[in-house]
Amino acid sequence: MKKETAIEVKNLSYKYLDSRRLDNTNGRFKQVLNGVNLNIMEGDKITIVGPNGAGKSTLLLNIAGLMDDKYRTGDIYIYDKIISNGNIYDIRENIGFVFQDPNDQLFSTTVFEDVAFGLINYLSKKNSGKVKDKKYIEEIVKSSLAKVNLAGIEKEVPYFLSYGEKKLVSLATVLSYDPKILILDEPSSNLDPRNRSGFIKLIKKMDKTVVIATHDLDLAYEFSNRCILLNNGEVVFDGRSKEVLKDEAFLKDNNLDLPLMFRKV
Repeated sequence: MKKETAIEVKNLSYKYLDSRRLDNTNGRFKQVLNGVNLNIMEGDKITIVGPNGAGKSTLLLNIAGLMDDKYRTGDIYIYDKIISNGNIYDIRENIGFVFQDPNDQLFSTTVFEDVAFGLINYLSKKNSGKVKDKKYIEEIVKSSLAKVNLAGIEKEVPYFLSYGEKKLVSLATVLSYDPKILILDEPSSNLDPRNRSGFIKLIKKMDKTVVIATHDLDLAYEFSNRCILLNNGEVVFDGRSKEVLKDEAFLKDNNLDLPLMFRKV
């Protein structure tokens, strides 16, 4: 069966209003992305790497429709539908975005309420009668937590969870409404080795399109077959992870080091 195009980015550029330069009328904006073109097929597992300030997070946020489009040029398509102000909420139903810091995503008094929030919001927008079906919602919340190996913590207070547990609960909040595309910003940051390894195994086996932005080049090597390297807002490499992440000279030219697994002691 031929795979669909899940994400298509055409000549995407993005600039920020730079508050540090407001006194300079001609230089008020900082260009973050410059003519980015990408084509991601359904089911692909992609990593986006690059040095600090390369534009990784900005690219992900634009794909998820979470950035102000008045500073954007170019087009983004999600399953052949162009992102626009008129359809952004419908398109977001296909996307689960997991932020770098789970504290930006968890705000309720219990884990159950956090995981149920996205599902209830989704069902409400669909005018589904299941939005009032407490048993159905409980089953989905339990199932979503079980998928991230956190079964039985529905009554826990998110604030008191470990950082690794918060990361997993954040993932469960988007799995609850079963989006086709998962977008994760620095998913392995601040995870201990055990939680990191478990997280990689978890997302690798998911039957979804997964796009990750990361500084963790070992994660990029282990997780994805395809790696996109951004530098200064431009795509400088788009190809096999196993190729680029062993090329020490090319990585250094782009302000990156070899993955730890390939560094000489």
